[in-house]
Amino acid sequence: MGTRALVAATVVIASLACASPESSPAATGVQWEKSLEAALQRAGKEKKLVMVFFYTDWCGWCRRMDQNTFADARVQAELTRLVPVRLNAEGNGRAEAARFRVNSFPVIAFLDATGRQVARIPGFLPAPAFLEELGDVLKEAAGK
Repeated sequence: MGTRALVAATVVIASLACASPESSPAATGVQWEKSLEAALQRAGKEKKLVMVFFYTDWCGWCRRMDQNTFADARVQAELTRLVPVRLNAEGNGRAEAARFRVNSFPVIAFLDATGRQVARIPGFLPAPAFLEELGDVLKEAAGK
């Protein structure tokens, strides 16, 4: 590989590695709400739980959630049973991250329509494990 091609490949790889979750192709496969308030309102109307994905721009495991877990078609299908919202804990979701005591990333919090946390998944999970945890959360919520 020539020097120019190597430099170009390095630039492309670096830009992909530093891409924020909002610009990730996987992130577009899920219909994310833009704010917690909008998600809670929609959850109340649709009688669903809210799933809050807390991330940061520098979090590699957060990017892996986007690229692997949220990109999975089975995960995307199951997320239609919830109202998903993504919040940057160092940006638009700073206050919410403090409220829910999020201090590591990623964290997924499940809230009822009143904003009360009913479940939480700390850290990265690949799609099969995420689907298993999500199934447990939905089963528990349905039993209440």
